[in-house]
Amino acid sequence: MKKILLLACLAMVWVMSSTSRAEAAQSVTVYGNLRYSFNYVDEDGLGIERWKGTDNVSRFGIKGSYGNDDIKAFVHLQVRAFADADADKDAFEQRFFFGGFEGGFGKVTYGRMTNAYKFPGFALDPFYDLSRISSAGMFSGGGASYGLSPATNGFTDNSLQYFSPNLSGFKFVGGIAFEDDTDDNELAYLAGGSYTTNGLTVGAVYADNPETVGIYPGIGMDGEAVRAYATYKGDGWKAGASYENIRNGTDINYFYLTGTAMLDEIDTDLSLSVGMVDDGMAEGFGITGGAFYNVLDNAQLYAMASYADLESDYSPFVFAVGAIYNFSYTGK
Repeated sequence: MKKILLLACLAMVWVMSSTSRAEAAQSVTVYGNLRYSFNYVDEDGLGIERWKGTDNVSRFGIKGSYGNDDIKAFVHLQVRAFADADADKDAFEQRFFFGGFEGGFGKVTYGRMTNAYKFPGFALDPFYDLSRISSAGMFSGGGASYGLSPATNGFTDNSLQYFSPNLSGFKFVGGIAFEDDTDDNELAYLAGGSYTTNGLTVGAVYADNPETVGIYPGIGMDGEAVRAYATYKGDGWKAGASYENIRNGTDINYFYLTGTAMLDEIDTDLSLSVGMVDDGMAEGFGITGGAFYNVLDNAQLYAMASYADLESDYSPFVFAVGAIYNFSYTGK
C-alpha cells in the first residue's frame, strides 16, 4: 500500500508540474450536511416503544481539484459530526478519504471510499441515512433502507477503482481492495458496467471477498455478491430497482423498488420504497414512504414512516419528522 501511495504522490507532482498555470484551474469546496429527526419507534417483538431524537449522520467535507480538461487531480475528505454525542466524545469521525485522477482515459481513485458495488444502491435510496427500517430489518438512523443488502453500507479501505469514460452510453468499472493487516495481503475485487440512454440506466456489478477476511463490507468472508439495477428519470418523477444476491455460506436475495414524484409547484417530493428479503434474519417485507418539503434551496423539512413484517414475528414501525440543511462554499 505504501508503494501505491508513493506512486500516487509522484503522479500528482507530475500533473502539477506538466500543467502550466495559464491552462490549469484549482478549486476547493467546503461543505456540510446537517440532519436531525425526532422519531417514534415501536419495535414490536422486542417490547420497545419510545420517542427518540437521532442525528442522521450529519457530516462535513472538503474536496479539491487541480488541472485542466486533459487531466485533473482531486482529493475528497468527509467526516461525521455528531449532533447528539456526549461532550466527552470526539467531535468528528472519519467517513472516507480518497484521491485520484481523471481525464479522457476515465477516472482512477484510491483510498477509503464508497465501493462501486455499494454505490448504485446508495444512489437509488431516497431514505438513505434517515430514520427508517434498515437493511438489517430494524430501526436505524443511518445506512441503507430495507430491501437493500448490508453491502450497501460502509466504506472500503485500501480501495483502488477505475471508471471508464462514457463509451456511447456504456461505462465500466473495475476495482481491487487490500487487507494490509495480514502477512499475505489478501485481495478482494469487483467489476461491473452500465448503459444509459434517454433517461434510462441499467447496470450490474459483482464483488468478491477472499476466504479469511471481509474486505468489502456486508458481504462476509469468502463471500460474493451481485447486483443488477435500473433507474429511470422522467418529467417530474424518477424510479429505480435493485436486485442483489449475497452468498457467504448462505444464499440470500434482496429486492428493492422505489419511486419519487417531484411536485415543483408545491416544492415537495413524495417518495415511496418497498423491499423484500427471502432468507436470513431480515427475511420479510417492508415499506417506507415520506414527504420532503423544500423550505429553501438548501433546506428541507420532512415526515416519513417505515414498517417491516418479518418472518421472525418482529414487526418494527418508525415514524420520523426531521430537517436537512446543506451548505457549501467553493473557492478558486
